[in-house]
Amino acid sequence: MHKILLITTGGTIACPDTNKARSPQDFSKTFPHSFCEHETQDIEIVEPFCLDSTNMTPRHYIELAKIITKNYGGFGGFVITHGTDTLAYAAAVLSCLIENSEKPVVLTGSMKPFMAKNSDAPENLHNALLFASDNHAHGVSVVFGKYAFDGRCVSKVHTTAINAFESVNFPPLALFERERVVFTEPKAEYSGTVRFYETLDERIETVFLVPGISAPIIRNETRAVIILGFGTGGLPVYLEGFLKELVSRGIYIIMSTQVLRGGSNLSLYEVGSGIMDRYPVIDAGKMTVEYASMRAMFALSISDSFEEFRRIFSNE
Repeated sequence: MHKILLITTGGTIACPDTNKARSPQDFSKTFPHSFCEHETQDIEIVEPFCLDSTNMTPRHYIELAKIITKNYGGFGGFVITHGTDTLAYAAAVLSCLIENSEKPVVLTGSMKPFMAKNSDAPENLHNALLFASDNHAHGVSVVFGKYAFDGRCVSKVHTTAINAFESVNFPPLALFERERVVFTEPKAEYSGTVRFYETLDERIETVFLVPGISAPIIRNETRAVIILGFGTGGLPVYLEGFLKELVSRGIYIIMSTQVLRGGSNLSLYEVGSGIMDRYPVIDAGKMTVEYASMRAMFALSISDSFEEFRRIFSNE
């Protein structure tokens, strides 16, 4: 029997079934413990905090990583229930803080409270526990709406639909059929050594380009800026002065795209390749905005030069 640590953090799944404005409560008050009696795993529950995920911060992510690090030897897998609004950010950052895990760390949540009629919560949690118990599952993932996604590739793509999450630029890891985990690729065997981290550097900013936008004001303490450009990552020529200013201030520049699928590719057009020729810019490639943001916080916290930051950010 697999021993699973269930970590609850709030979110819609922990909200009472009410028509009033939802707010998560102590999961022990909203979660039917009879649910666990029908599961095949040995489940232990901890609740480090109970928040609407809008209020999650890097401090909370680090606390989650510490809980998993502390309990890593005593459990076969970990399931985290989390609000959907920032669940993709949580999955992204935990993919950085818990590197190369041989044990599955699975995030899930729901669009309806656990006790609501026709709630998606019981199925999502059941599938998350099922995936966390699979001998071929490892690393950080998200289970939602009959699919398991790599935690580095997931984005919330709908505010109300039951299938609110998708894997961006990469296929899902697996789907669930008749109580079975069906992997979309041949089951890769785990190899490597797990590494744990407990630091993030929050001094990043994200700039969303709009046609005609003026050069934004960047805080003095900022150390890295992620620019969400047009198409494959292009930047208007009139904003090159903005790049010069960032470089002069020692701020690292990451170019990404505001388009959901396909990723950035600065070398495709002159508006991108010219930038790379003239400035020390990092191309985020197929990273989601969530993963690029969290990866930047992670890389900043453990690097002391641009080249080291670039190498860690790009996972080279």
